Amino acid sequence: MSMQTLFKGRARGAFTLVELLVVIAIIGTLVGLLLPAVQAAREAARRSSCSNKLKQVGLAIQNHASAKQDVLPFNKDQAICGNGNSTTGKKEFNLSNDGAWSWVFMALPYMEETAIYNQFNQSLNTYDTSTTPSNLSLSAKPLKNFLCPSNSSMEPVRGNQAASYFNWNGYTFGASDYTGSLGHVWSGWKDCGNVPDFTDPENKGRFNKGSNPGTPWVNGECWDEQANYNGVFKQVGPRKLSDIIDGTSRTIAIFEDMHWNGGNGASFDYNSQRDAAWINPNAVVFNLRNPMNNTNPAWQQGGGDQRCHGWSSNHPNGAHAGRADGSVGYFNENQDNWVRYCLATARGRESQNE
Repeated sequence: MSMQTLFKGRARGAFTLVELLVVIAIIGTLVGLLLPAVQAAREAARRSSCSNKLKQVGLAIQNHASAKQDVLPFNKDQAICGNGNSTTGKKEFNLSNDGAWSWVFMALPYMEETAIYNQFNQSLNTYDTSTTPSNLSLSAKPLKNFLCPSNSSMEPVRGNQAASYFNWNGYTFGASDYTGSLGHVWSGWKDCGNVPDFTDPENKGRFNKGSNPGTPWVNGECWDEQANYNGVFKQVGPRKLSDIIDGTSRTIAIFEDMHWNGGNGASFDYNSQRDAAWINPNAVVFNLRNPMNNTNPAWQQGGGDQRCHGWSSNHPNGAHAGRADGSVGYFNENQDNWVRYCLATARGRESQNE
C-alpha cells in the first residue's frame, strides 16, 4: 500500500456540529474575558486625557496670574446689588446691559485659544448676532480643553443654555465639563437644601448652612458679598493667587462637573443642565458643599434643579480636580466630607490629608 493511499484512508472529515459549537463557545468565552479588559484600557486612556486637559486649564490659570500681577481669571457679570447699588459689576467692568463673561473666556489666550478670544466683541452680549463672526457663533464653539472624553453621552455643543446668573433664556453654546471652585459655601443658584449639614470633626459647626466661617451664605448677585466666597473663585470679580493662604497644593481650584439634571424621581437624569456652557459665568463656578457624584435621591430636589449638581464624573468611583498649583489629582467618591471641606476652602487654615 502506498503512502498516498494510507493517508487518504486516514483523511479526517469536516468538523461535527458538536465540535463547531464547542469552538464557538470557547471563542465567546475568550471574548467575554477580554472585553472588560479592553473597556478598562479605553477608560484608562480617557481618564488620562481628562487629567491632561485639567492640567492645561490649571496651567492657563497660573499663566494668567503671572501675566496679570497675581490676578486669577475671573467672572464678569452684572452683580446688581451692593453699596446702595452704587457699585455693580456692570459699572466695574463697563459691561453692556446684559453683559456677562466667564473666567474661562478670560483664560482663553493662555490656553492657545487667542484666535477665538480676539474675535469676540466684548462691548456686546455673548449671544449677540450683529457682527460677523457673531458673539453667539463664537460662544457655540467647543473648547477641547473643557470636554472630558469620558463624557461622551453629552453633546459638545448644547442647546437651551443660560447666558448668565440673570439670563436663563435658551441659547446654543459650547459645553463645559470643568468648573471653578467657589469653596464650601451656601449661595445663590448653588444652595441645594436637601444636602445635609455634615458633622464637623472639631465640633465647630462649619458644615452648618450659613455659618461664617464655615459654610457662609452668599448672595451671588451682590457685589459687596463676593468676599464671603471661601474658595479660589468668586461668582463675580477678581481674586489673587496669593489669597490662597492654605497653600496652592492643598486647595482645589477646578474640578469635573457633568452638570447632571439629577432629580429624586424613579430614575436619575444624566442629561446636562441649562447651566453647562463655558461662556456662562454662572456655569463655570460651583461650590464643593455637595458630595461627589451626588445621585442620592434624598439629596436631590427634583430633576433640572441647577443647585444640586457639582463635583462629578463618568469615571469609575471618583473624579478629577485641579489644585491651585496646577497639579491634578484623582479623588475617591467616598472621600470623607471633612477632607472635601478642607480642599474646598482657600483660607480656612485647616489641616487634612487627601
